[in-house]
Amino acid sequence: MKDVREMAEKYSHKELEQCIEDQLKSGNNTCFTGSTVEETMNVLSKASYIKQLVEEGKSESIMDGLRKMAASIRSLAENKKEE
Repeated sequence: MKDVREMAEKYSHKELEQCIEDQLKSGNNTCFTGSTVEETMNVLSKASYIKQLVEEGKSESIMDGLRKMAASIRSLAENKKEE
């Protein structure tokens, strides 16, 4: 989560979305490069989601956004278990 937090602190939502697009199109980006493509996309997409929450006023801070994202992931996992 350290990388996610750092990317959300450093870049705007728009910049992160551009890095995701670049990664998908060319296989690299200027924001973050993980050890695998999956790690890279995971970090960029989570950071983008958190930054969007903050920029839209749905989270008070990056840490609040991280907590909300984690709660959302737990909720999805619980719903999946019920199916």
